Amino acid sequence: MKINPPLLLQINRSYLKLVKGDNFPRYYFQRWFGADFSHTETPTTKSNIDASSAVPISSSSMESNYSQMAADSTWVSKIILYSFWQSSCSWRIRFALNLKGLSYEYRAVNIDKGEQFTSEFEKLNPLHYVPVLVDGDVVISDSYAILLYLEENYCQRPLLPVEPQLRALNLQAASIVSSSMQPLHMLSVLRYMEERVGPEEKQSWAKFHIQKGFSALEKLLTGSAGKYATGKEVYMADVFLAPQIAVATKRFNIDMSQFPTLSRIYDSCKALPEFQASSPERQPDAAL
Repeated sequence: MKINPPLLLQINRSYLKLVKGDNFPRYYFQRWFGADFSHTETPTTKSNIDASSAVPISSSSMESNYSQMAADSTWVSKIILYSFWQSSCSWRIRFALNLKGLSYEYRAVNIDKGEQFTSEFEKLNPLHYVPVLVDGDVVISDSYAILLYLEENYCQRPLLPVEPQLRALNLQAASIVSSSMQPLHMLSVLRYMEERVGPEEKQSWAKFHIQKGFSALEKLLTGSAGKYATGKEVYMADVFLAPQIAVATKRFNIDMSQFPTLSRIYDSCKALPEFQASSPERQPDAAL
């Protein structure tokens, strides 16, 4: 069986994190391996294992060995993100990749110049939308699907909480943004509206649907929100919300004072280095 050295390194890092801080939820072990670790002894408790026969291995040496294996391997895993700097859907994925600490190659698709309609890009996404994520042989379009893929395949820094109700709340908030708000004010829709009914109606249309979505999200998250949408940690709801709020205020002049809970969440996200690095103006294709 061929072993993937980078995958071994990732597994090793996750294990070390578990041993040091017990930050990796038992839920994932039970889910993936069908095992109950509720009674597993930690290295500091009594054990039937004879410690004198164990060979000490430092975490640094293990990581160094795996790193060397990865460097010597001809197999290279590289995530590629097809993105447009002003796309809020692409922004979500950039934010999530940064939170998970995943490096990626940025490939710009200039929507203003119609590069999404090239035959090369159509092979990646027949709908001609960004973002598209390529991970080896896997090609995924649609930001919601990409986020779920990353969550399933890259376990570090989970973006969905373990607790079922909070998981569902995060998925619901993400769905409101991705299906009931953003598609109704995306560039192609607004261009169509402008051609049919004029620029003023286009702006009114966008504001109406954005405010409707924010009103629902304000009510939905008021009881669960802390520093972030569902508590003290950044999760998927925040990943979808923060770029949406940024676009709403900058592009459509939405007054967020009527949504105090959402405003507090956004202020918390704005302070994160991962969010700042994912912002449109810091992307390689940003307009000067």
